[in-house]
Amino acid sequence: MSGPLVLLGPQRPRPNAPDALSRFSSGEGPVVVLSAGWRTDETDDEPVKRHLGKDAAVLPLYTWFEVVMKELPELRTAWRARQDELARLRRFHRQRLHPSLQVVRDLLAMRSDGDVLADEALRHALDDLRRIDEQLLQSAERIVGAHEAASKPWTANDLVKRLTDRAHEVLRSARAVAITGGHVAVLLNRLQFFGVDQILRELHERGTPILAWSAGSMVLTERIVLYYDDPPDGAGHPELLDRGFGLTKGVVMLPHASKRLRLDDKRRVGLLATRFAPAVCLGLENGAWLQRDGDRFSNRGAPGTAVRLFPDGSVEQLPQEDS
Repeated sequence: MSGPLVLLGPQRPRPNAPDALSRFSSGEGPVVVLSAGWRTDETDDEPVKRHLGKDAAVLPLYTWFEVVMKELPELRTAWRARQDELARLRRFHRQRLHPSLQVVRDLLAMRSDGDVLADEALRHALDDLRRIDEQLLQSAERIVGAHEAASKPWTANDLVKRLTDRAHEVLRSARAVAITGGHVAVLLNRLQFFGVDQILRELHERGTPILAWSAGSMVLTERIVLYYDDPPDGAGHPELLDRGFGLTKGVVMLPHASKRLRLDDKRRVGLLATRFAPAVCLGLENGAWLQRDGDRFSNRGAPGTAVRLFPDGSVEQLPQEDS
């Protein structure tokens, strides 16, 4: 049976990860913490031990990755080439995405009850938008696959293999795994570089509790969405980053939703929820605590800390359940 999977909101100013961990973690072994998204703060384990217990241990994947890049210039060049091509892909994707989003916005604004032609046009426009999103993910996978085929796998190198084997050994010894926030793209690719995504699936299937918050909750989903309605420059269009690890299916996680999204703008909320449907868009704030029970999530967090975004533009608090 799969182990407990708990998704929390941002941990500041009042962390609830310690309470969640105490309820789902027992037995032998350390609490292994994956905090590669924090980069410079990754190796500072004092706050981790203070909040999660003395047996909490940071697995320093970001630090290890930097060692690999420094020690292996040939691999660094190959990695950089791959990342540059992915960045170029995203620039092309935006050129197609933004006009398609505008078409959907315009059609949503023109809708009226009983307008069959407008409804049909909207359905086609949404299909176009979703196809553009899916093509981004497929093209990214093709680029990654092509680079892997053109060179030896990372783990063919002795240094990378030793670090990867060590990471897997530590994770398999864990009584629980905690995945923190930080920069979601950095967190995602560092975990993937060392094959941690595969081990997380293995641990989940064998019953190891997994807790994640903020960016950590995002990487566990099927699709990772980047969002900010009011960026310092440019248009605030939500964009797909990549596929996640798929431990959490049918949801899009939106930490800090109240700060990063105009939740009072029904058109923007409706477009976001409609675009990624049938997945459910969930906003998480400090104090949120979602626990997966079978195929559904129960809300064990503080009132008002977890909300669902609906295609009609409404935003509703998730009903609380007894913890």
